[in-house]
Amino acid sequence: MDKRFGDLEHVQPATLWKSETGDFLPWLAAEDNLCRLGRALGLDLESVAREVPVGRFRADILCRDRDTGGAVVIEAQLGHSDHAHLGQVLAYATGLSDAAAVWIATRFHKEHCAILERLNDPDGAGYRCFAVEMRLWKIGASLIAPQFNVFARPGARSAPAGSAGDRASGAGAAPLPVHAADLASLAENPIGIRRLSRGLSMKQLARAAGISAVTLSHIETGRRRGSPETRAALAKALDLPVDMLN
Repeated sequence: MDKRFGDLEHVQPATLWKSETGDFLPWLAAEDNLCRLGRALGLDLESVAREVPVGRFRADILCRDRDTGGAVVIEAQLGHSDHAHLGQVLAYATGLSDAAAVWIATRFHKEHCAILERLNDPDGAGYRCFAVEMRLWKIGASLIAPQFNVFARPGARSAPAGSAGDRASGAGAAPLPVHAADLASLAENPIGIRRLSRGLSMKQLARAAGISAVTLSHIETGRRRGSPETRAALAKALDLPVDMLN
């Protein structure tokens, strides 16, 4: 018996897929790969359609859970999770009644996982959202194997994301109720996204920034931009670089 062992090597997704739309999504939509993803999610996925309109967005993949008949919408990205894709996931969660929303990325920021946890909280919005980090591995000259790690799921706290210093727990902040009317305004809105990830109410953030809750509400929903001084105060209160609010 050969007792030699190989080393598990991480494979960069860019070495396989040059384009998210042209390469990665067709691969993910293939039946065997949806089956791999479904095993990680605990769902029996069947592909229904691609590029499905949801409001002003288009969902990457629409699936059906064979066990329940429920809809499962998938948003996939090559690279680190970002606010733009989070906004799309929020739109799918509110725009598709009773559908589960699955967000796949090759790396997740802890704040994004924390927001999905709050969305899944039955005492808050009560949505069904998954955060799935996809990694690729090989041993020597072996075939490349995909691994789907679920960091946020309905009814459960998330698993650690990344290194020990980059956890997806959102610890230290109590979950906040998040209502459907508030979610649409969060798309591509770093102020609202960071506020929720920090477990802050609008009143708490407004107090920390020295502004009124009404002013903050107008800024978060895009009705007002706010003065440079106001945005600088918000950035400081959120521990966020000012240029992220420009």
